[in-house]
Amino acid sequence: MYIVSTTQMRQIEEACVKQGITTETLMDNAGRAVAVLARHLLEKQNGCRVVILAGAGNNGGDGLVAGRYLAAWDKKVSIFEPFAGASKNKTASGGLKTPENIFTDLTGLKDHLREADLVIDALLGTGVNRPLEGVYRQALQMTADVKNTRPEMQILALDLSSGLNADTGQADEACLKADFTLSLGIAKQGLFTHLGLELSGAVSVADIGIPLGLTADIHTRLIEKDWAKGVLPVRSPHANKGSFGRVMIVAGSDPYIGAAMLAGSAAMRIGAGLVTLALPQSLTGAVAAKIPEATYLPLPEVSCGTADSFASRLILSELVKYDVLLIGPGLGQSPYAARLVTEVLSNLPEELKVVIDADALNILAAIPRWWLEYSFDAILTPHPGEMARLAKTTAEAVQSDRFGICRESARKWGKTIILKGAGTIVSSPEGETLCNPAANPVLASAGTGDVLAGIISGLLGQGLNLFEAAGLGVYLHSLAGATLRSEMGDAGVLASDLLLKLPAVIKELKQS
Repeated sequence: MYIVSTTQMRQIEEACVKQGITTETLMDNAGRAVAVLARHLLEKQNGCRVVILAGAGNNGGDGLVAGRYLAAWDKKVSIFEPFAGASKNKTASGGLKTPENIFTDLTGLKDHLREADLVIDALLGTGVNRPLEGVYRQALQMTADVKNTRPEMQILALDLSSGLNADTGQADEACLKADFTLSLGIAKQGLFTHLGLELSGAVSVADIGIPLGLTADIHTRLIEKDWAKGVLPVRSPHANKGSFGRVMIVAGSDPYIGAAMLAGSAAMRIGAGLVTLALPQSLTGAVAAKIPEATYLPLPEVSCGTADSFASRLILSELVKYDVLLIGPGLGQSPYAARLVTEVLSNLPEELKVVIDADALNILAAIPRWWLEYSFDAILTPHPGEMARLAKTTAEAVQSDRFGICRESARKWGKTIILKGAGTIVSSPEGETLCNPAANPVLASAGTGDVLAGIISGLLGQGLNLFEAAGLGVYLHSLAGATLRSEMGDAGVLASDLLLKLPAVIKELKQS
């Protein structure tokens, strides 16, 4: 599924008009599609009473069209239209009868909500990003209050929930949480990131008659099963360990020994042929006892558990034998770690695929215009705080425009970026973008990022390019988390629990 920004959607709609497809036609198609879904939802619960919240703009017009269709299909339709007559649509549905029960006051709304089986939220659309206020805010809060007392009353958002930013996924506190969202024409990107994931419910897309040729320049899509299955590495029965890649992981320090274990185990569980852990010499024995299948490059130490910066020479002398480097998990940010990271990244062998994670990201962020110093493509795996440091901004600014900052930073820095969080985003330097439409509290715990970094490095070793490995890694990591959540619940799941699920989710994907 491709997804768009509001600017892209506006341009597509304008292009439709230039091709002779009128706004009225698009609106009638949209309203009918909403009515079809609403009728289906009503019939599933043996209901017939619909309340439509209709605003003054095109979204309200779509809602009125839906109401006329539903009334023609003998559903009991009530329309709350606080600015009656202001809607841009009055004629799109031709001869369909208009519902008789149209009202403008909040008292009437409350009375109708008490009996409603379904509410269609058509107050505000994609073009309104200001705070909710006045009668709109009151109507949404009233609907939410009734929903709390009558959870069987379902809410269908027309295109998106009123108060949800269609670009960023930010939301007004009065934004109405939908059970279902029917996105019109093309899904809007804000539905799948930040608060959009929580507020949109089950999302589907209505065909409103947009010609296929007008969508050719869309470069953002959801990570879905078919895409993931299409890029999954093929494993020949005649392969050897060299066929599936040699991965070196530079990780770990005395306080963070677990990061090296998790990253190394994940790379192996995802199918890498050979994994070498380069970590401080005094930590090697403990990690090797946990992961005997890996090989090890013990690094000289400046103190117990802290690699000396001169260890970079040893790492670089060995890297020529490897296909992939993952650097950063659990390294710490001491001056020794900083020098090790910068020395290694400044002298990488050609053709090496690189993943920069965790502490290595923070070390880069401390360097002015770091992207000019390290101009090779690599995968960066920041959470919002790390992204803020890399981009010299705040975590709040990152979260306020996750798609925008991820895309622009990937282009500016010449890097493939994974911006982690609810609705993780992957962007390439060329402008291709993926979004994983999932949020899972199971993955909000220490060590899960180390597992993700290991997964991605293992996929790179099996021949995927940076963008494919980043997208597939995010998907498999998310799928493993979803499996654990269904089996164990939201709390108490450990990052290490993900490891044994990785082969299982790969098998599931192959057989799907």
